[in-house]
Amino acid sequence: MWFELKMAVRFLISGRLQTLLIVLGITIGVAVQVFLGSLIGGLQEDLIQQTIGSSPHITITAREELPRGISPEYGPGSRVITFAEREENIRNYHRIENRLEERESITAITPAVVGSGFATRGDKNESVVLRGVERGGADRIYNLEDRLVAGDYNLGGSSILIGSGLAGELSLRPGDTIRISTGDGSRERFSVEGVFDLGSQDLNDSWIFADISRAASFLGLSGNEISRVEMQVGDVFRAEEISVELREEFSGLQIQSWEETNADLLTALESQTTSSLVIQFFIIVAVTLGIASVLAVSVVQKNKQIGIIKAIGARPKRVGRIFLIQGGLMGSIGAVMGIGGGLGLSQLFVTLVRDAAGDPLFPIQVDYQFLLISFIVATVAGMIAALVPARNSARLNTVEVIQNG
Repeated sequence: MWFELKMAVRFLISGRLQTLLIVLGITIGVAVQVFLGSLIGGLQEDLIQQTIGSSPHITITAREELPRGISPEYGPGSRVITFAEREENIRNYHRIENRLEERESITAITPAVVGSGFATRGDKNESVVLRGVERGGADRIYNLEDRLVAGDYNLGGSSILIGSGLAGELSLRPGDTIRISTGDGSRERFSVEGVFDLGSQDLNDSWIFADISRAASFLGLSGNEISRVEMQVGDVFRAEEISVELREEFSGLQIQSWEETNADLLTALESQTTSSLVIQFFIIVAVTLGIASVLAVSVVQKNKQIGIIKAIGARPKRVGRIFLIQGGLMGSIGAVMGIGGGLGLSQLFVTLVRDAAGDPLFPIQVDYQFLLISFIVATVAGMIAALVPARNSARLNTVEVIQNG
């Protein structure tokens, strides 16, 4: 093998210009491949984070639900959001929670009590969604503590957290109190402890978080009843698969994944991935054809050298191996340079392309497994491209080649 490697390197050096051009072509191809992969990967990661990163991936609710009425005292000028009230809430939820905690694929779980109503301050009232949650589980799912824009993360007693949009509409800030009422006639005052921004105008305009026990009492639920169980999973793209397993285990409940409720988003992500793979495929084809053409010319140019190598006793397989090694060397060298170039292009994109606030539009995701695959593919493509030239060189007749020079 050392003889073949030595001859492959010598052939590459003797044809410097050809070698340089094909390595440059591989470098550009792999650089574009890495840049596109990092760009689309970062875009998808940011899109997922913005849409479902801080929200439940899977939700368990009771099966049957009935429309919930709105109190008639609020006129047509009020903003009305349509909600549903469960005909049967989830009972004995601790049993469900314990069974979910046994699954390694589930990373965060929180029971929740959800009800609709109106928040009133002075002569202003806005329709709201009151969500009773457990502090730890809710923070792991909604990342509330890091998303506070004012106040403290406190849900004890009558303390609540409200969205930034709702705070602006009712002129609220930490320390103020508001009255929350439901269509059932329940009315109580709550203290605003913090203001959050979940990155969604609809949620910021209507959501209120409270302690689960306090919210259950206010909404008329018993201590063993909740509206839903919310959870996140380690791999967001396995959410539907895990949901199918949970439906078999908890057949009496309704279980939905984000993939089911966000079908359009999933389709968009799959389209991005498919388009990226198609582009990368044609890049590899172009690189492979380029290597094959250069090595085919190299076989013709080096007929005499090949004949001499055969004349001194080299077997046809060893001669063919020389060109396979050449293809692999050009592919691997171009891949290493291309990976460096692709990462450089990614960093340049992050540095130059920014939003109005001066922040990157989205982070570039560097997947080291993808980089390794790119290297292997480029190297293998180089060797595949060398198969035909290697076969042709092995078939050359030694006497004819030497005689014809």
